Amino acid sequence: MKKPVSVATLVVLVTVLWLTALAPVGMAAQPPDLGAASVEVIVQTEGSTEALAGHIQSLGGVVRFRYRNVPAVAATVPADRLAEVASFAGVTLVEKDRLVSLSPAPATGKNYSHPMAYKVQDLAGVQVEAVDPLSFSPASLPAGYANFLYTGAYPTWPDTGAGAGTVVAVVDTGTVPNVCLAHAVIGAPGFPDGYNATGDGIPATSPQNHWHGTHVGGVIASACALTFPDPSDPLYQSIAAYLPWGPDFVPVFGQAPEAQLYPVKVFPTSGAGVPTSIILDGVDHVLTLKKTGTLDVDVVNMSLSGPTVWDGRDTFDRFVQELVQAHILVVAAASNDGPIPNSVGSPATSFGAVSAAALDYAPSSRVFYEYLGLSYFGTPGQGLVMRRSGEVRVTNFSSRGPLSDGRLGPDIAALGMWTFHAGPNNELRWAGGTSFASPTVAGAAALLNAYWEAQGHETDAVVLENVLLMGADPLVVGSTWQSSNDQGYGAVDVPAALERLQNGDWKLKALADPGALTRNVLGAAVPGKVQTWESGLVTLDPSQAYNAVFDIGTTTSQVTIEVFDIQAPDNWEYAYWPNSLEVHLQSAERTAVPHPLGFYWYPFAYGSAFEVVVEDGPWTLDGEQMAYKPMEPGLMKLSLIGDYSNEDPVSFRLRITRENKAKLPTNRIANGLLQTGGYAVVPVAIPDGVSVATFDLRFGRDWAKFPTSDMDLLVFNPNFDLVSIDGATLNAPERAVIQAPVAGTWWVLIDAYEVWKPDNYDLFLTLE
Repeated sequence: MKKPVSVATLVVLVTVLWLTALAPVGMAAQPPDLGAASVEVIVQTEGSTEALAGHIQSLGGVVRFRYRNVPAVAATVPADRLAEVASFAGVTLVEKDRLVSLSPAPATGKNYSHPMAYKVQDLAGVQVEAVDPLSFSPASLPAGYANFLYTGAYPTWPDTGAGAGTVVAVVDTGTVPNVCLAHAVIGAPGFPDGYNATGDGIPATSPQNHWHGTHVGGVIASACALTFPDPSDPLYQSIAAYLPWGPDFVPVFGQAPEAQLYPVKVFPTSGAGVPTSIILDGVDHVLTLKKTGTLDVDVVNMSLSGPTVWDGRDTFDRFVQELVQAHILVVAAASNDGPIPNSVGSPATSFGAVSAAALDYAPSSRVFYEYLGLSYFGTPGQGLVMRRSGEVRVTNFSSRGPLSDGRLGPDIAALGMWTFHAGPNNELRWAGGTSFASPTVAGAAALLNAYWEAQGHETDAVVLENVLLMGADPLVVGSTWQSSNDQGYGAVDVPAALERLQNGDWKLKALADPGALTRNVLGAAVPGKVQTWESGLVTLDPSQAYNAVFDIGTTTSQVTIEVFDIQAPDNWEYAYWPNSLEVHLQSAERTAVPHPLGFYWYPFAYGSAFEVVVEDGPWTLDGEQMAYKPMEPGLMKLSLIGDYSNEDPVSFRLRITRENKAKLPTNRIANGLLQTGGYAVVPVAIPDGVSVATFDLRFGRDWAKFPTSDMDLLVFNPNFDLVSIDGATLNAPERAVIQAPVAGTWWVLIDAYEVWKPDNYDLFLTLE
């Protein structure tokens, strides 16, 4: 069997390698000197950050950031002194300084040769020129492609000044004043090139920066147009096939082309993920500008995402609250971990942020697919092959609700599929992700804020959020995607939101929270039983999802997922991307955590069936190991979805078999009670002749509970070398497997990183 193409889930990274330094120390008869190991943490306090910083330094730690607007610090702390930090007077929260990534990460999309971002290959016959957005008024405009037409932004420009007077801070990779944004990108007193929190020495406005933040800025405030001296250019032919723009004027406008953009660079030029603390430094800078009157920032856009074990209640959320209290609206990408439910990431999980889901509008997709066909096949028609129907869809990758505490999320939806804008060096690019739905919402908010301020009001984040949500249209998308868990209140509708603002109708009529995710197949896991559930024939149109959510109990030993009778018309001979079934399987982990298993199944190439087996360790696809994870109690989530570029429906049958024959472990070697910042060091004697030693750390608040604890398991050999951080993840339980361990006394460090109330732990050892 040909191996399936790996799906790039375009998701955020789970965690950061937080153990930053360790040198061999001590003698075999003594526990390791944990002072040689350090952990990266963010610490909140109700007291003085100066006192807290001094305390951390007195313990041998290093304070990396001391924030000005939220009583918190980011620090590197000796592992054995973390409890002394957590117990310091006034400390209210200690959490991991987790890695946060762009949403989408700069990785791959359909497969390794077809990423979710595409540059126009040949611009020799294309002219890109700046345009005054208020200087043109064609008698009629095409009904799509340009994002400012989807949302209805364009008709509101006379009333909103196209966003004039609104400042949007773009917290991203930097925003370059290219030909489309030269009018919009601004600095601040003392920060003429914006702010760079990364410390890489490359200004936030430099063309060396990753394209992501400039593309985001274009979605908000681009004001340029394309001219095609040669109408036979493939790019123009792709546009003209579906939209009646003339070759002498194809606008590339943002939602609010007269708004101003203040770049806040928090990601390096590579676009790689960074610790949360760096992003918070950028946000803290925005708060300082606002509170000191240095720059009147009105909206913050954050097209980034990360996992959380307690939705809405971590340090990032505290910063979002501060932004809202400072009269700044916060818009955040929901993340790209769909169609799995309960996959919205932080800070979109914040109580104060407006979280944006991504929509797929037919004209944008058709133009892009047409370009692929003309560029690679030299033949027209791919636009209607890969986007046959014209309904608006929620994209496959857009993260879904509900949130872990049962709240609604995402809040609102906007174009996030194949947005088209100029990059740092005026290159033209299509890109997909909730990253670009978010600035669409932020640009709409900029228009509303411009009108609001013109009436003599100060920016009111709550009013802006309320009219955006109340004005949203839940019927824009097809019936398949009208659940609030998919699109929130609906698609952005700027005229409807503006009308509410003008009429003073900004009291939010809240949608009912959907409640926490629950199982929908198999029933409760019964110890000792083998339970099977089978579907009838399931037929999925493009981007239509089928979700199976089921319990994993403490005795669940194996889950077998059989997908069979897979059928889809064979169109591989003429389709750039042939018909396929997209498959995602997630453990009990929640929010923006990467899926252990994600792939496209092409029936014409791979056959009509496949089998996934999940055991307490290996996850296999047709016998080939694809991932390794301990069996995690909670809700396992399977999503099967028609590929977004399918020409035809795909059908299948599904059988899920759950075996609950695992015996509770009896080989416990340590247990205790830990609170945040606490740790335990456990000596472990390993005799001669052991081929495999498996350490399992279990704790009470696993993913079956909310909030979830985050305890880590680190293993040191008898020479006190750190040999495994496999247990320093978000898994619950955590596991570390040591192959061919040498005989002697090993040491296990159990670190209670984030424990919301004291939690019991049990450490088990299995020797083979």
